[in-house]
This record gives sequence, structure tokens and C-alpha cells, in this order.
Amino acid sequence: MKALGKLVSITALVVACASAQADLATFDDLVAPPALDSATGLFFANGASSSYGGVSWDSRFTVVGDAYRVDTDTPGPLFGLPHSGHYFVTNQGAGPGNDSLLINTNQVLTGAWFGRNEYYGFGAGADQVTIHALNGSTVLASVVFDLSELLKGLPEVLSFVDTGSFTALSGITGYRIDRRELGTESGNWVADDFNFVAARDVPEPATLSLLLGGLLLAAVVRQQRCKP
Repeated sequence: MKALGKLVSITALVVACASAQADLATFDDLVAPPALDSATGLFFANGASSSYGGVSWDSRFTVVGDAYRVDTDTPGPLFGLPHSGHYFVTNQGAGPGNDSLLINTNQVLTGAWFGRNEYYGFGAGADQVTIHALNGSTVLASVVFDLSELLKGLPEVLSFVDTGSFTALSGITGYRIDRRELGTESGNWVADDFNFVAARDVPEPATLSLLLGGLLLAAVVRQQRCKP
């Protein structure tokens, strides 16, 4: 029983270590963020560096303040809502298609918060995002997520996109974010709070099983040796 208790303790420690080492990209601690009623490229908001939150971001990501409106005269609706703090990112301004935004890292993306953007009015924006885990240009796995619309023509509260399934992968070198456009205007999404965990801190299921099996075997052998 003592050996089993020790095994349980070690297992709990492994799980705790796997969840402790995490980087959260909130976009609220950038070196030179735009005014709250403005937007600028992530590269410039980050002090002319693509490295933020422990990963390298595509320069086409745009950082947006929570008071930003495209139409300030009418005024139009807010561009979007952050999940936390005052800033978030969007694919707006990413160029033709507003797709294929890249995040380069060997860390595991376990989740992020996404929402639909409709600043052009009713029926626009993007209603779906796809996050691909990559090894070079090869897609290892993908997570598809529908963006809800509860308020017509208004920014939506962000919803959590669970990419925890990526923890089972090995050889990740980055991620690509695509979207499905609605209407004929720019199909935009907004996102916030990307959570990354170091790959070495997330044991693959097979590795974890071998580890636990080895610990159990060692405990059994030790128990047998202790018998009179």
C-alpha cells in the first residue's frame, strides 16, 4: 500500500508539472500597444519584434483596443470584445483572404478565445475558424470551431476554442489559423488569451503509460523483496 501511495504521489507530481509551465498571450503587456480606440500591427505593438509570449507571431496579426470602432461618426459598433484586459488580436488586414496566419513555436497550444467580427454590418465576418497544428508545412491535426452569433451586427463575447487534443502530437513546429468567410466583405475573427504549454511538460499518452507502468513494476518488485 505504501508503494501504491508513493506511485499516486509521483503521478500527481507529473500531472502538476505538466500544467504548471504555461505561457498566456493576453496582448495586454505589449511594449507599445495602440490607444484603446485604435489598432496596429502586433509586430509594431511589440516593439518591432515578432517574439511574444514565448512564441513567434505572424506580422499580419493586428492588435486592437477594446474602444476601437471602424465608424466613429455614426458611431458604428465596437470592433470586438477582449476576453480579458483591454486588447485582443484579429486577422483584419492580413491581406487577400485574411487566412493562413502563422504562429511559429514548438510549444503546445492548448486553447484560445475566439469570436466573430461584424463591423461591416449584418451577415459579415467569419462564422468558423480552423486551427491547424503543423510540422513544417505538414498538417498534423486540425480543430474546427464555429463562431456563434447572438447579437446581429454587434461584437460577440468570445468563446473558448479547446485545442487540448494537440497535446497528443509530437513534432509540432507551429500553427496556422484559417477561417470561413460570410458575405462579401472581409471575413474577420477576433481572438484573445492564447495558452501555450512547453511540449516537454505535456507527456504523450504512450510515454505517460510507460512511465506509470515502470513505476508500478518497480513498486511491485520492491514489495516482493520486502516480504519475509
